[in-house]
Amino acid sequence: MGNSKMTQCDVCDSEVLESDWETHIDTSQHKEKALTQIMEDRIGKDRLAETRDETTEFLEELEQDFVDKKP
Repeated sequence: MGNSKMTQCDVCDSEVLESDWETHIDTSQHKEKALTQIMEDRIGKDRLAETRDETTEFLEELEQDFVDKKP
């Protein structure tokens, strides 16, 4: 256990053992947060309120599609 190093997951804002990294990034929570972060980066966080609401709806639809496609 002395060889276990922690690495920071900027997407989830948490620390993860390096040996668990592949498992961590394959979790639905990490994938959903990563998708949200990517979409916010692309459209920008400083949009008008009505645009932000449309963005939120779009992200929720993408999230639902992701959940629906899980085996």
